[in-house]
Amino acid sequence: MDQSWQINRSVRLPTEIRKILICGLGSIGRRHLRILRQYWKSVDVGILRSGYGPYAQEVKLASQVFTILDDAVLWKPDAAIICTPASEHLRVALPLARNRVPLLIEKPVGDGRESRDDWQELIQLSSNVPIEVGYVFRHDPCAANLLRCIKERLVGRLVEADFYCGSWLPDWRPSHDYRDCVSAKRAQGGGALLELSHELDLAQYLLGNLDLRSALLHRSGLLEIDAEDQAHLFAYSEDQCVVSIRVNFCTRPSSRHIHIRGRDGEIYWDLLTGRVEVMQACTSQRLSFQSPISSDERYRVQMEHFLSCAVGKAKPACSISDGLKILDIAAKAHEFNSGCRF
Repeated sequence: MDQSWQINRSVRLPTEIRKILICGLGSIGRRHLRILRQYWKSVDVGILRSGYGPYAQEVKLASQVFTILDDAVLWKPDAAIICTPASEHLRVALPLARNRVPLLIEKPVGDGRESRDDWQELIQLSSNVPIEVGYVFRHDPCAANLLRCIKERLVGRLVEADFYCGSWLPDWRPSHDYRDCVSAKRAQGGGALLELSHELDLAQYLLGNLDLRSALLHRSGLLEIDAEDQAHLFAYSEDQCVVSIRVNFCTRPSSRHIHIRGRDGEIYWDLLTGRVEVMQACTSQRLSFQSPISSDERYRVQMEHFLSCAVGKAKPACSISDGLKILDIAAKAHEFNSGCRF
């Protein structure tokens, strides 16, 4: 397998990028802020936050702090990262995009209850303003290796693929009460299906558009939340591969993997260890690839790519349209469960 992926830890900031705005200072916003300060120390970082969230030590790393969106827009950032609750993404994105600010919008791109006309406006704006959706696993070298294996049919025609993520929500942010986090609140776009939508995106990225055939959304009762903590989806890929997507945040220990079986072998990616293994039926040899990057470095790679997009030197890895496909699948999954009570 391809072992040529190299880490570049001394990345120059594009000269056109002087000011970056981070909208929202939850856990992912703080992570982006730390990465910017670690790798691009010269950039001015502004923070837009509501002021209602808990105090974060990382706010000291910012050059400017805003509580009003219009003030942040008047600051004229050269790029912006939107890390607000999913239900607020579009409201924040539109004014910035209208002012031609390139955007990295954290996943999921929304919660599915937004106006389609507003989404259409953002799609139209994205033809001239770079906008990327932050499905960070697209920037993992393991994903590139899996995609190559599939395209080269190393395991023959694909028969079935399983995308799984299981974890324990209270462990995500140990210093905060999980019941108060966005992930636990349906009204803010929480619930396992959207909060763990990396699996949905990876399935579409690796296998093409999915045709959802059934879905089960369930609240186990193990957590004090008002949204589903389990989601099981079943679909066909464009090549009629049977796809299962199973996510939850009510199990321990954590496990995250992709298992793809074809006529002539199987591919397994352990996302927690960063290891890909390919077993071909025609040989006893096991091909393997170990990712050379850590989780933080994955976000650094995504940031580097986004900044290249912001100055016109690259194209978004995940477009607004790609992000909306995830919301469409999630909406259809909820339709399958419209008669059920959690």
